[in-house]
Amino acid sequence: MQPLYENMVVEWTVSDSEERFIERILWISPSKDVVFSIAMQDDKAFPVMKTYSEYVVGFESHLCKHVEWINGNIPLIESEIDSLDLHIRDKSWDAIKEVVQDEPHCYDKSYRGARVREALERTGLHKSTIYRYLRRYWQGGKLKNALLPHYSNSGGYGNEREPKGKKRGRPRKFEDAPTGINIDEETKQLLRSGIRLFYNNKDKAPLKHAYQKTLEKFFATGFRQDGLAVIPVLPPPEKLPTFGQYKYWFNKEMDLEETLKSRHGKKRFALEYRPILGSSTYESFGPGSRFQVDATVADVYLVSEYRRDWIIGRPIIYIVIDVFSRYIAGIYIGLEGPSWIGAMMALANTTTDKVQFCAHYGIHIEAEEWVSSHLPQKLTADRGELEGEKPSHLIDVLGVDVENASPYRADWKGIVEQQFRLTNLRSIRFIPGAIKERYRERGERDYRLDAKLTLREFTQIMIRNVLYHNNHHHMLWYDLNEFMVADDVTPIPRDLWHWGIVNRNGRLKKQPEHIVKLNLMNRGEATVTAAGIKFKGMHYSCESAMREQWFIKARAGKTWRVKVSYDPRSTNEIYLWLDHGRRFEPCTLLEREERYLNKRFEEVEDLLEIERHQGRQQEVNNMLSKIDLDAHTKAIVDTATKKTNEAIQHSEVSASKRVKGTREHRSTEKALNREQEAFQLSDKNSVNESTKNNVVSLSRNENNEKKEAYIPPANKLSSIKAYLQEDGDDE
Repeated sequence: MQPLYENMVVEWTVSDSEERFIERILWISPSKDVVFSIAMQDDKAFPVMKTYSEYVVGFESHLCKHVEWINGNIPLIESEIDSLDLHIRDKSWDAIKEVVQDEPHCYDKSYRGARVREALERTGLHKSTIYRYLRRYWQGGKLKNALLPHYSNSGGYGNEREPKGKKRGRPRKFEDAPTGINIDEETKQLLRSGIRLFYNNKDKAPLKHAYQKTLEKFFATGFRQDGLAVIPVLPPPEKLPTFGQYKYWFNKEMDLEETLKSRHGKKRFALEYRPILGSSTYESFGPGSRFQVDATVADVYLVSEYRRDWIIGRPIIYIVIDVFSRYIAGIYIGLEGPSWIGAMMALANTTTDKVQFCAHYGIHIEAEEWVSSHLPQKLTADRGELEGEKPSHLIDVLGVDVENASPYRADWKGIVEQQFRLTNLRSIRFIPGAIKERYRERGERDYRLDAKLTLREFTQIMIRNVLYHNNHHHMLWYDLNEFMVADDVTPIPRDLWHWGIVNRNGRLKKQPEHIVKLNLMNRGEATVTAAGIKFKGMHYSCESAMREQWFIKARAGKTWRVKVSYDPRSTNEIYLWLDHGRRFEPCTLLEREERYLNKRFEEVEDLLEIERHQGRQQEVNNMLSKIDLDAHTKAIVDTATKKTNEAIQHSEVSASKRVKGTREHRSTEKALNREQEAFQLSDKNSVNESTKNNVVSLSRNENNEKKEAYIPPANKLSSIKAYLQEDGDDE
């Protein structure tokens, strides 16, 4: 059977009918006999009581099923909420918090009515307002942010208004200023035509000029003769679209690529504008009632993923453990010091599909070997990581109650602290590079030099430790209660977890994985450039950027910054926030950034820093090599200059003859070069000397030598050839 948990949304179907009834489970009794739920699509709904067995029968007979429910009115990111909206939310929460926190009594009609009357006297609000807040809180998953004002349901955001009678838009400051006209579809077509004719052309006219020409061509009512000039006659200003309206529709419907091609040509567009592309058992009733999270610095040194001869220090281990069952729900192994980033990664891991998580590190498991993928009701942590503004996402968006331990009270998190000790005893102390003793004796070998494992390999060892602990660690010291003894429960975390799910229910919370991750991820700002969305030295792209021509705009105008979320463990994707935090879109790494694929952000930052360091060293080497090159070049030039000057001094040939003799000198030089450059595979000395003696000389007629040779008349082609040969080209 499908296990039930708080905030679970269930869809019921009616036999032989297409009707659907959707409700949210608000509370489940510890004895699993009573369930309170509320209808999701009824604006007058109140919590109703049902029996647990009713859901058992419903799931077994396929009359109901679990469905995902995402409330689009609740922003996914806390920082995008306006301060005024937060004030309204907090005021609404103060009005109902004393009612809703009293579970399960608040679901009883009579008791709820009395508490509502108390709220009315305390706040002065109307009864219907209090009930509207209660209904919105329950239907919204018992989240504080469900009380945010639903301004997105007002008006027609993103939809064009149809013109009625009254002029739309901002009123004018002065009564005599032209108000313009309502732009209907026919007028828009005229404005589009004017932009196409007078702006998108080779003349590159300014927009103001295109506006003027549009009025002259499409809005003129006649013409006036003034001498030889024919002047268009326009209607009064109140019957013409204003330049502001013209500019508004130009910016709204402009196809930047088409505009640039029309004004600058396809070749220049292609050249200049195209895109370049995170006892205690007694306090916990069941699984999920309370998780503990803590971090420690592992007693082992690691080496770099890129350069195994580089020692990168000791990693940070984060563990999230269920107090009731001692089941490890999530881990994080990284280089970030104990901080929000590390805690965020560990908490995100609690909701991750563990089969996929292990597969990412080359470890294949069955789903039963690591089943946790939930958030707890309460989370106990140190004050350092979960104090301040960032943990508010856990409280307000995800509905997790955060408890911070008092300073110097590690015993308040004794369970997770004990887990660090066990992990060190099981595996870490036997790993190369492990710290055996805190202080080394003089002359003893430095254990840091024994480091052999990278961060990924150490993470694989830690995953194996978690799988052993969850599925095989026998806790003889665990105090089994009488019900566990009666059910013959073995004190192994996996068996305690499953027994608690069936018999105690606990307070496990299920939220869509992407919402949890997005609210826990680290955030930053990326820059939209012509080469892509640049973030931490890498470039990304997404569908919205391509569709809306971001990279063309960045090259044609200026770059701009956008807010993103990212997972420090993977550089493959970052997540772009759109519509003020109401939706997101993944951005993927460009193909040309192939070397950063499947890497951690820490590893890429290390690589870029290494390259910058090597680049600074190489600059000195380049300069020294260039000095050598310049010195050798100068020596050759000086020697050649000296020899040539001496030859000129001893020569009796004038400067003009030297220039005119270029053709003959080039021919002689070419003939000599051909003898030296010609391929000759045989030995020169092996030439048969007899061949030279068999040459027959031809008699020469001295009379013929004295006769003048025939010279054909000159033509234009021969003159051109002679001119070219004077410049050194005789071919």
